[in-house]
Amino acid sequence: MANTTIRTGTFPVTALIAEAQRDSDLRRQVYWASVRAGTMRQADADKCIALMKAITQRLTVTAAL
Repeated sequence: MANTTIRTGTFPVTALIAEAQRDSDLRRQVYWASVRAGTMRQADADKCIALMKAITQRLTVTAAL
């Protein structure tokens, strides 16, 4: 079996930012559906989305992009 381990230090910061943004967009869709279905509170969804947005912003500022 091939070794599929990926070292986390091998990704450029621009790729990390893009992935965090992609994840944030997906969370908006999934959490919206969860709130509508009654399986997640709006406040929890808002907090999780805000956290991912903050991660994206922190990466962007730290990278000085």
